[in-house]
Amino acid sequence: MNSITAFPDSNGYTQSFSIEETAELLKFFEEYGFVVVRNIIESESQIEETIDEIWSLLRVLNPKIDKYDSSTWDNKYWPIQMGLRDGGFISHMADVATKMCWENRQHPNIVRLFQILLKQDELWVKFDRYGMMRPTKGISFKQNETAGSIILEDRPEWKSKPNWLHWDQNPWRYPDFIGIQGLLALSNTNSNTGGFHCVPGFTHRFKQWSIDNENKHKCRGGVVNVPEDDPIRNEIKQIHVRKGSFIVWDSRLPHGNFPNENDQFRIVQYITFEPPKEADNYELTHRTNAFHMRMLSSEADEQLIGFPEPQLTELGEKIVGLRSWTTNERVKSDFE
Repeated sequence: MNSITAFPDSNGYTQSFSIEETAELLKFFEEYGFVVVRNIIESESQIEETIDEIWSLLRVLNPKIDKYDSSTWDNKYWPIQMGLRDGGFISHMADVATKMCWENRQHPNIVRLFQILLKQDELWVKFDRYGMMRPTKGISFKQNETAGSIILEDRPEWKSKPNWLHWDQNPWRYPDFIGIQGLLALSNTNSNTGGFHCVPGFTHRFKQWSIDNENKHKCRGGVVNVPEDDPIRNEIKQIHVRKGSFIVWDSRLPHGNFPNENDQFRIVQYITFEPPKEADNYELTHRTNAFHMRMLSSEADEQLIGFPEPQLTELGEKIVGLRSWTTNERVKSDFE
């Protein structure tokens, strides 16, 4: 692969599969440690409603933020202390208690993708975040409110962390396969927009890397950064996708985000599933209580008045843990 893009198709996007191409996408994933599924959400209105919800949540974090006023995207207003500058994340518990984040999490195509790759039907969803990278070049600013004149300016200080490459799976504690992660693309990505990058195929070398580097870099924590001088950084490839696509990757794959150098936002929703633990009463109770607590906290948050509440389907209740995969019955909760 000589291109900056991994496995580019005729339009410059990374090779992708439809959700119906089960055997093909599974084979690609097992070989390279990631796969792109196109049009996993085909509804343009669902994507736009999700983007509107993200902007509304940003206004909860800071009411001065205005989607249509680029001067309000400055660091003094933008919640960079919550991870937006380094990784492009939005952290607010409301993303567990608002409508569109759940419309996407419980989308049958997304659940099905994880069922295919994890090779089991029964799954629980994790409570992940939204992600947004600000534009950094050629941004339109209003120079004179009365005259309506516009100037274009760059904001390099708005870029996310460069050369970010890490594992969320500690290679010394967990050298074998333990799970997968994913994101829903809510905007198109290319080499200038910022987006996801990784080292394709490294899953097959993960265990050996941990053995070779145990004395030099061994870390006890969760997230492990790839050393700056490690030669695997020379193998990084960007994953360019159309909005509505889904990227999923093995947690053993070194990955991260590359910065936005464009005049548009890069927007995603992180969505991850894991095998359920219905038989573990502590895990099940802790999980359902956490969900209800977040819902109640959001209902009590005056800033969230007017936000549409999530409407969970039967599938949605199962991936939360509110309904049993085994019996299909509702799970009793301390809040009901």
